[in-house]
Amino acid sequence: MNFEVAVIGRGMIGSAAARYLAEWGMSVSLIGPGEPADRRTSGGPFSSHFDDGRITRIAGRTEIWTELAARSVRRYGDIASRSGIDFHVPCGVVAVFDDAPGWVERGWLRGSDIRAVDPQWVLEHTGIHTPAGVPVAYEGPPAGRMNPRRLVAAQTALAGAAGASIVEETVTSVDRRAHGFDVGGAWGTVTAQRVLLATGAFGSDLLDRHLLIERRPRTTLMAEMADPGNIPSLLGDHPADDRVEEIYWVPPVRYPDGAMRIKIGGNLRSGVEMTPDELVEWFHGDGSDLEVEVLENNLRALLPDTDFLGFDRAPCVITATPTGYPYIGWADEGIAVAIAGNGSAAKSSDELGRLAATLFTEPGWDTSLDAADFEPRFLSG
Repeated sequence: MNFEVAVIGRGMIGSAAARYLAEWGMSVSLIGPGEPADRRTSGGPFSSHFDDGRITRIAGRTEIWTELAARSVRRYGDIASRSGIDFHVPCGVVAVFDDAPGWVERGWLRGSDIRAVDPQWVLEHTGIHTPAGVPVAYEGPPAGRMNPRRLVAAQTALAGAAGASIVEETVTSVDRRAHGFDVGGAWGTVTAQRVLLATGAFGSDLLDRHLLIERRPRTTLMAEMADPGNIPSLLGDHPADDRVEEIYWVPPVRYPDGAMRIKIGGNLRSGVEMTPDELVEWFHGDGSDLEVEVLENNLRALLPDTDFLGFDRAPCVITATPTGYPYIGWADEGIAVAIAGNGSAAKSSDELGRLAATLFTEPGWDTSLDAADFEPRFLSG
């Protein structure tokens, strides 16, 4: 069968794009591997959705990110209801930023109940010790956390129900042919008239010219808690150990081994860039000892009265662009991309997938957002 669109990458954005295309009546093949049985031995590709927790909220650092999130969050209930897969926990978010008043304004304009609070309010209601003298905002439900694994499962299930063909395999080649494209790997070949690459940190290598992206390795720290209480999500730019520029945490989630763990991460000031081959080796390891030290210091500063039962760690990667927004647009004749979440895309992935899907329809791009903000850029030469 010659599909109208082959979506390569079965993550949060790719699965959303395939769902929209299938529900709009197009013939779609959604292709991408499942989670590696053992990341230490897998050859990749790896994905940002292999985890149980991400922050979700409406308010954000820019008008564009806030709009993307608001559109996506409004659809969570429909996705969960129709798929039968719950993925969203509305437990609130604390934001500690110099620009917290801007977050409040942007969020209110799009239906969020976000409001300015003070450190004493945060301490009394959440047990979190935020720094004095820094603006703080609190966004209540539907802000909170979501499970990216379950969101991908929900989007994939709905895409399949709408007629999409699901291929749980890795793509290693995209070859232009008279009929369109042959998309293949060791498993075989799918033919399609056009292609959407939604492949995260590894996707640029399937193109004839490489996207201008940075693959930034990061380490996350998971701390086990006996009594997690009612801790909301948190993010901010005033970490106690300021060897990181920003920190975030996802509130305690019950992992497959039964333990409740809070996950904290951040942006190291001295970030590095990695090639895809270097990333594979990164995912085979345990991340950075320095990052683990810094993250534990920040966690203990925010929750000084908490006894942690143990710590675990894991490597991850942020795919970043010069614009700070994902690339969504045409990379070549017949090949579009939806790549690079800049560490902020999980909560907004449904809308990012929808925007990518509009590229393959008439009249095309949703003009309520400026396509120039998402236009792919390429390495010169």
